[in-house]
Amino acid sequence: ARVFPVKFDAHGELLRLFAESVSHMTQDELPGGFPLEGPRTCLQVLKGMVRVGGSPEMSSRIPDGDRAVYEDEVICLSLQFLATVDQVNLPNLVGAELLCRRHQLIREAYRLSPSAPDYSASDWLMGWGRRRTGQTVQPTLAAYVAEQLKHEASIAKESRKAREEKMLKAPRAPKGSPQGLSKGDTGAGSS
Repeated sequence: ARVFPVKFDAHGELLRLFAESVSHMTQDELPGGFPLEGPRTCLQVLKGMVRVGGSPEMSSRIPDGDRAVYEDEVICLSLQFLATVDQVNLPNLVGAELLCRRHQLIREAYRLSPSAPDYSASDWLMGWGRRRTGQTVQPTLAAYVAEQLKHEASIAKESRKAREEKMLKAPRAPKGSPQGLSKGDTGAGSS
């Protein structure tokens, strides 16, 4: 199911406690499959948020005014409102999976290098498959990303080797003669 039975608080407003909402969530197979590459991580991210009491704090290694702090806050608040007010089963929503992956991507980028965040694996982490393990990145997603990066590095290595091999097989000018001149050509204007 994508939507839970609606629950109201004592004042008649839509509200379901975050932990309660997450405890009812399931990750179901979707008709037609899941359109993002890699493992689904939403449910585990949400359970992690419950363990730390809701919205996890950003790392103290990230400067206070950094835009990533605000972006991650918006992501976490969006996930909380989707769970508590909209009362939807987030693990079955592609949009919620994207929010969870972006949340993990931000944290991983800053974990590796707080002063110069590294987003090089973002295509794989986000699941659009064009392209490491952190505490907030689920191990299955990190393993998938690592495998994709390893594959890309292997292709680049083989391409480099092929170029080097081609250069080794290319004819070389004799030692001591300027390149581009054939044997016996001195380069002076000959008639």
